[in-house]
Amino acid sequence: MTATVDSVEVLSAQLPFRFSFGHALAARRSSTNVYVKVTLSDGSTGFGEGVPREYVTGESTDTAQAVLCDAYAPALLGRAVEDAESVAGLLDATAAAGGAVRGAAWCAVELAVLDAVGHKLDTTVRRWLGPVRRPVLEYDAVVPFTRRPVLGSIAVAIRLLGIRRVKLKVGRDLDEDVRSLRLMRRLLGGDADIRVDANCAWGVEEALQAIERMRPYAISLVEQPVAAGDLEGLRRLTAECEEDIAVDESLRTEDEARALIGMRACDAFNIRVSKCGGLLSSMRIATLAADAGLTCIVGAQVGESGILSAASRHLAACVAPRYLEGSAGRLLLKEDLVDERIAPGRGGRARVLDGPGLGVHVCEDRLRSHALSSHIVDGHTAPASAALTGSQR
Repeated sequence: MTATVDSVEVLSAQLPFRFSFGHALAARRSSTNVYVKVTLSDGSTGFGEGVPREYVTGESTDTAQAVLCDAYAPALLGRAVEDAESVAGLLDATAAAGGAVRGAAWCAVELAVLDAVGHKLDTTVRRWLGPVRRPVLEYDAVVPFTRRPVLGSIAVAIRLLGIRRVKLKVGRDLDEDVRSLRLMRRLLGGDADIRVDANCAWGVEEALQAIERMRPYAISLVEQPVAAGDLEGLRRLTAECEEDIAVDESLRTEDEARALIGMRACDAFNIRVSKCGGLLSSMRIATLAADAGLTCIVGAQVGESGILSAASRHLAACVAPRYLEGSAGRLLLKEDLVDERIAPGRGGRARVLDGPGLGVHVCEDRLRSHALSSHIVDGHTAPASAALTGSQR
């Protein structure tokens, strides 16, 4: 039976952390994210989430809300959903209203639509991604900037949990980075896969020096060693370093993926669903990487709720990445927005989610308790700017 989009609600919410999470580009104790709730005429609902970061996609919470309320939501309202095959056309038509940039804002819309239609059709969002390649996933540990005594405790906990792949944030101070890496290697043992992430902290010469000093500790991969736009620097590091070079901030779109592949500017892609504009574009980027023989990392945005974590888990199940990050849930957040325990278990293991849509239940009361703004587009509402101003708190 055909259903139409009856209403689209756009929210922003601030999710507090249990502890500060820092890297070379930012340190934060909370995350302000954008959310979309789509309601179909048959009563099916779906939720989506995006994490705007100006230093990644150029989006702020305000600009993301503006494009959601003024472009995407009105374009989505009233569109028909007939079957699974009609979803691609619906999304393409809606996306055209927002212009060329499809980052966190578009991700929130796309996930909400896929979640809602998944509930309507009683199918998971993997219906639009492809077959499951890995039904049981293993998550890595990601370690932020912290004091060495705390770092030692984290390393011991990682080992006790049986997690054997670890990413260490670096780029603040090289001497301290090397000391931290030495400690991690000693506590985790020689068989642990340890990689580092500089988050654009270095120039090319600095990166070469840093990697040389870290090499005795057998790092497997260096993520985003130089600025996002320095493709020539990335190409040089990829050619000269024995360690794999991964991109994160340099990779947001399919066009950027093709450019990086064409220049041979990296060995690996870190694909984050919010940064890359949703599940469908993330899957296409992963396919480009696989065809080019590049390693795939399925990453996460710091501060995402279980909504985005569920989306990333579906992506990872279909991509089978070498590295998998995120799904921190209540390990990082004081309160998650989904009822399910999204964090992985011992060894970082987690099974794919098999419920309809994204496979998680969003607690609306919890979302609204953290909300900073809300605006409903249903054909009878005031202009977005007036509604958002009135709902700020």
